[in-house]
Amino acid sequence: MIFFKWLKRKFFPRHLLARFILIILLPLVILQAMVGIYFFNKHWDTISRRLANDVIGEIRLIAHWSEMQEDPSAKLDVFEKNLGMHLEWKADEKLSYDKINERLTSAKLRNKIEDLPYPQTTFTNEKGEQEIDIQLSKGVLSVIVPRKRFFSTTVPSFLWWMLGSSTLLFLIAFLFMKNQVRAITRLAKAAELFGMGQEVKFKPEGAYEVRLAGLSFIEMKERLARYMSERTSMLAGVSHDLRTPLTRMKLELSMMEPDETTQMLHQDINEMESMLTGYLDFARGAGKEKMEEIDLDLFLTSLVEKYKRVGFGVFLHIEQPAKLMARPHELMRAFSNLISNAQNYATKTNISMGIRDDMIQVTVDDNGPGIPAKKREEVFKPFYRVEPSRNKNTGGVGLGMTIARDTILSHGGEIKLETSPMKGLRVLIMLPIKNKTEQ
Repeated sequence: MIFFKWLKRKFFPRHLLARFILIILLPLVILQAMVGIYFFNKHWDTISRRLANDVIGEIRLIAHWSEMQEDPSAKLDVFEKNLGMHLEWKADEKLSYDKINERLTSAKLRNKIEDLPYPQTTFTNEKGEQEIDIQLSKGVLSVIVPRKRFFSTTVPSFLWWMLGSSTLLFLIAFLFMKNQVRAITRLAKAAELFGMGQEVKFKPEGAYEVRLAGLSFIEMKERLARYMSERTSMLAGVSHDLRTPLTRMKLELSMMEPDETTQMLHQDINEMESMLTGYLDFARGAGKEKMEEIDLDLFLTSLVEKYKRVGFGVFLHIEQPAKLMARPHELMRAFSNLISNAQNYATKTNISMGIRDDMIQVTVDDNGPGIPAKKREEVFKPFYRVEPSRNKNTGGVGLGMTIARDTILSHGGEIKLETSPMKGLRVLIMLPIKNKTEQ
């Protein structure tokens, strides 16, 4: 069982079209092989034996007749005309055995010739004809048998028809399967684009099962779109309703004498507003922003300059420029969350960008305390904070990394956490180069 699993993993095609081709081609080849073996073992053997019997029977008759005639050459033209052989009588000659050559095209014919009751020599001439010299009492009878007399012309015809019909059937099946696979590929591409937050126009096509899957995908897409719209609307409404009393509280606090209590209340109100903004940003998700081409190197340079102007120690290294299809404001928020996270826990951050294979790689390294390996996956969960307190000086509301991950994934990328060479945290981001999302 393990061997078959290894064999399947090692040699079985990965793509659906290649598997379809294998499913069609393998039985076809096996069938052709079985038909070919049967044909050559049965039909070819029978035909060869019959042709050899006919030829040798005619030669035996001519030799016997010639032996009985005083002038064997008198009627040979009649035999030539009716039997399709070239006959020549060589009177008073003796057979020369130095011409013996066993390169006969038909083994059946060679065996039958050896059974003639007269001494003979045989060889194959340049045209593939069999020349048979038979020693009779009055001379030598020379017989030239054309190739068509002992070789069935149905063999090449059968092979060509078998090959041609198989090729035609395979091409028809290939085109049909390719059309079916194209429908599945379009469905997969539509699902990929939808997962990246792009507008998808998809029309189900192909076989019944593929169309059913396509209709299910469209229904799922519409349900998710309604769910996201309702969630965003609900949180936007909640945010608006909560901001109203918070605004009144801020107004009342502004009319009170400033003291330690009012200052603490101001901080609480500001923190609540920040939390509401974070919740709303998370609820919006991909939003309605359009995809556009950006130069990621210039994009990161502009972002880093903003942080440098406020005195944060962030440094950028660009290995080579690269273009990316992205929603700029969402991507800006994602990278801002990552840099702000480093700003809260570290004093220095290095950002590097380069191209690895067909992906853009961006790393954000800091010299902070880092995150234990067992907690790195938990960081991406909504509202999770490594620091359990709700003190805004030790972190936000626990949505920054979640928003960053959702944004990167919606752009067709990947994000994961590692240990930084600076002994802190490394955020490794892989984003597709421009043309990859357009294919």
